[in-house]
Amino acid sequence: MRQFDLAIVGAGIMGLAHDYHAANAGLRVAVFERDAFADGASRRNFGMLALVAQSPGRQLRSAERSLACWQDLARDANVALHQAGCLFLARTPEELSVMSECQNASSTQDARFELVPPNTLPDHAAVLNPKRALGGLWSPDAWKVDQRLAMGQIAGWLQSAHSVAFFTQTEVLGIAEGIVETSGGTFKAGHTVVCGGDEFGTLFPDAFRHAQVGRCRLQMMRTRPQPKGWRLPPFLLGGLSLTRYEAFAACPSLPQLKEHQEKNRPDHMAHGIHVILAQEADGSVTIGDSHAYDGNRSAESSDEIDRLILEEALALVDLPEPEIAER
Repeated sequence: MRQFDLAIVGAGIMGLAHDYHAANAGLRVAVFERDAFADGASRRNFGMLALVAQSPGRQLRSAERSLACWQDLARDANVALHQAGCLFLARTPEELSVMSECQNASSTQDARFELVPPNTLPDHAAVLNPKRALGGLWSPDAWKVDQRLAMGQIAGWLQSAHSVAFFTQTEVLGIAEGIVETSGGTFKAGHTVVCGGDEFGTLFPDAFRHAQVGRCRLQMMRTRPQPKGWRLPPFLLGGLSLTRYEAFAACPSLPQLKEHQEKNRPDHMAHGIHVILAQEADGSVTIGDSHAYDGNRSAESSDEIDRLILEEALALVDLPEPEIAER
């Protein structure tokens, strides 16, 4: 029976994060992944490392430590990572007011924000939809990772550089004191960390209920590659994001903006929609997202939610190839 210091269930980013720190500490690590590779939320996202979204203080400092780990991994594991920056686009006076307050507050805090007048918005992204744009808020503090390739690259590097044992297509059937039962046999482990995402609720339903972990279901889309020469360099977000990110929580006029959105964008607010656009290396554009907190895993995807997300996205950017290739 093979023995390890640490067993990790799940090879997504949470599993790999535990793996990374354990391997650096010199532990013998085994990772169990039921599929050929992690194909959950770790790959189905924007690849956005967003210092810009964090509230100043402890939250921002934690994000900065995380970014430093990503930068080390990018160098060592050859993970594509670049500083894309982030542009929030204002289309109402209420949105612009919050952005202005955020810029003023950032002058005395760690965050970096710059208010952008309408005439210089194309300097950040030439493909913006200029209709009704009152201005924007720019921050350089957002990094783009290739989320579709990163998990495999990190896993490969951990195998070669730290001799981490990966057992793919291996289902974890049960965990007891010092024992991990899998479809590929029984293993001994000094400690076991479960990073299986929503499967935590299946493996340990009692612990899941006791922990009172909330589930959140997102709808996202990805377009076909855009025409050659069409580029969206930064992450692009609209005013709906201002009422969701902690970075704006202390802005005095945020309650007025939220009230305005609930009155004028009730469907978007009801579905937890705030729109982010990110262009991938192949030219496609990832667009999202909605947030459903009811814990209903069996709920069907909604065409209406897709329509609301795309409606908001096309109000922010001129997208020549809006056809959706993947959901």
